[in-house]
Amino acid sequence: MSLNHTTRTALIVLAAGLALSALLITTGCGDSADDAETSQGAKAGLAIAQSALETMAPDAKLLVVETAEGVTPTSTPVWAYLFGSPEDDKTYVVYVSDGQAMNASEYGTAGLSEEEWSQVPGTDDWKIDNDEAYEKALEISGAEGDPAAYYMGFQTYVPEAFAATSTVSAFTWYVSFDPGESGASTDTVAVDATTGEAEKAAE
Repeated sequence: MSLNHTTRTALIVLAAGLALSALLITTGCGDSADDAETSQGAKAGLAIAQSALETMAPDAKLLVVETAEGVTPTSTPVWAYLFGSPEDDKTYVVYVSDGQAMNASEYGTAGLSEEEWSQVPGTDDWKIDNDEAYEKALEISGAEGDPAAYYMGFQTYVPEAFAATSTVSAFTWYVSFDPGESGASTDTVAVDATTGEAEKAAE
């Protein structure tokens, strides 16, 4: 799995030039549709991912969380967490699947200044987990059934250098669908991860 991936909708840009966008939709592995939406929450996975970095980067701050692959109605999300260390300006990625963290690995340099690192927040304001964000996005999409797959993610911080030109907001879930036969729109939906407010994302 890789955080470098492309499809219809670009999602996230970090100061280092790291581009994060939706993975090509893949076929998942056999949980029920209800389990796929609720059994592997992104918030629950955060603590697991942080534990995997306790030795490598104990000061790490969460920068991005996203599905590491397209999630189908019969698959459980694999979550990718991108962290950054203010001490060494390095980024680290941890994948969490079925409640287990895969080995943490160094991803690259963040390219953030000391002042920018001081502005990267914690996660206390993160209130809306993936399952609630998914349901809100699905409603706005106009789907009449389960889409073939979906992708979602958010970042905790938008570097000032990108804020003026980017339509991406911090602590906002961006959800996109492969509609299949569901009738869902292919427009990306933005769901505020602090309030739950949802709307079609600005282009």
